[in-house]
Amino acid sequence: MNYHPDDVTSWPIFRPLIIAHDVGRQRDRSTAVVGGNSPCGRRLLGISEAEELPQGLFGSARASALAVVDRRHHNNALIVADLSFDPTYAETLVESFGPRVIGLQISRHGDGMHPEWRLVRHGHLPVYTIGRTFLIELFHAELQSNLVRLPPDPMVRQAYEQLANLELELKEGGAVYTCPPGKHDDLGISLAMLTWAARHPHLPSWCGNLQTRTRRPKRDTSNWAAGWT
Repeated sequence: MNYHPDDVTSWPIFRPLIIAHDVGRQRDRSTAVVGGNSPCGRRLLGISEAEELPQGLFGSARASALAVVDRRHHNNALIVADLSFDPTYAETLVESFGPRVIGLQISRHGDGMHPEWRLVRHGHLPVYTIGRTFLIELFHAELQSNLVRLPPDPMVRQAYEQLANLELELKEGGAVYTCPPGKHDDLGISLAMLTWAARHPHLPSWCGNLQTRTRRPKRDTSNWAAGWT
């Protein structure tokens, strides 16, 4: 298939490949959203696939489920993981994936620019703190600018709809995005995490921990409707 910038399924590689991993709490599923920057041409972000990991996994079992996704992409993706609810999971991730892991702490405030270096068994892990609203609005801005390319995949559609359906509340401390009752946002947050990582100024230094080889991915009426192939 010939490369076409507007058709993410035609992209031969991502530069680099990123797996965003939202870590679910007891009643939520952990997730893996795969994608990255376009290999050439315009400044575009593409999503390859999205997956909910089996429910009820913790620690090494959860990391093993994530490793199944990683192996489909030759074990050579950046792993951007949400450590907000389980800081101890950092040790397991570094044990499983090595220096490819980048930690994210999602809170009420923060621009995700400056890491805290956490000590783990085999070195130090950079963990960036970012506000939940800031993270979601970063993805929304990229989408509005027509810089995101999404495949016709049901799980990617679900991730997109989770973000599109969030409710916006204006509070004294600023805007807050919340899930409607009974809904989830785990896939959507992973989509926003991947966008943050792909646009981060530290991305070139993170890529120094990847193997230097070609990686092939597995093959509306509002502003949220932009970007679909």
